[in-house]
Amino acid sequence: MFDFLDGTTETWQWIALISTLIFLGSLLALPFLLSLIPEDYFLKHEDYLSQWKASRPILRIVALTFRNVVGVILILCGIIMLVAPGQGILTILLGLACSAFPGKRTLELRLLRQERVSRSLNWMRSRFDRPPLKLPDEITDSSESN
Repeated sequence: MFDFLDGTTETWQWIALISTLIFLGSLLALPFLLSLIPEDYFLKHEDYLSQWKASRPILRIVALTFRNVVGVILILCGIIMLVAPGQGILTILLGLACSAFPGKRTLELRLLRQERVSRSLNWMRSRFDRPPLKLPDEITDSSESN
């Protein structure tokens, strides 16, 4: 049943190295990336790529594809970090913010309303002298266009 665990020592060393690199990368990149989010991002949520719909449709498709690929990679890394060292929940949240899918805004706001998540996120933002994120009073899907 656990034949896959009979791998060589070299395989386990690579797994340990990759896990360590993901952990160190998340420690360095996540606080910086979270500090780039405007404090009112969730109050006036806009799809910046929709401005290119008519004028640059090919560029919009390329940007949307890149955005979703980065988001999926971050979500997968976050899932790995749930069992390996790293900031799994925050990486998943960042991956969700990069992605575009129906119901995204509602999911983001539900996650951000969790006390531990919002406290951690705003603590990281404060390390870069950024104000806490402002959230709307209620969760709606009205501006769901990403």
